[in-house]
Amino acid sequence: QAYSDVRLFNALAGNLVNVTDESVDAHVSFIFEELSETITAVESGDRVELLDGACDLFVTVAGLMQKLEAQGYDVARAIERVNENNLSKFPKNVLAADANNPDYVVTLNDQYSRYVIKDKTTGKVKKPADFAGVYLTDLIPSRKVSA
Repeated sequence: QAYSDVRLFNALAGNLVNVTDESVDAHVSFIFEELSETITAVESGDRVELLDGACDLFVTVAGLMQKLEAQGYDVARAIERVNENNLSKFPKNVLAADANNPDYVVTLNDQYSRYVIKDKTTGKVKKPADFAGVYLTDLIPSRKVSA
């Protein structure tokens, strides 16, 4: 529903008609602006602005995706592939988890029977040794190259 509401907003604003690379670039700057405001909220401890910023980030990122869809990108399939690829970061086999890396903490998530690999310092989820990147090239519209 939320994605549909963002589409209605963008349709009403005329943001999805004749989408150009320039309008996509401008939209990326909107995301940066919202992210900067969200960072300020975190740094100041303003939880209301943090929530507002998180929502505004969702709306602006959804708007960017809708502009890409208007240009012919297969965003829905790309999201499916990226999600599938991200889930492959949780191996079933501890050997793939690179458990000997001293910078990583490897734990077993008992509920899902998957290993979780995280950076010791940041807590960021890390890729297993056998991780393969996601393929998206076929989801991008071809462009005519002008001479």
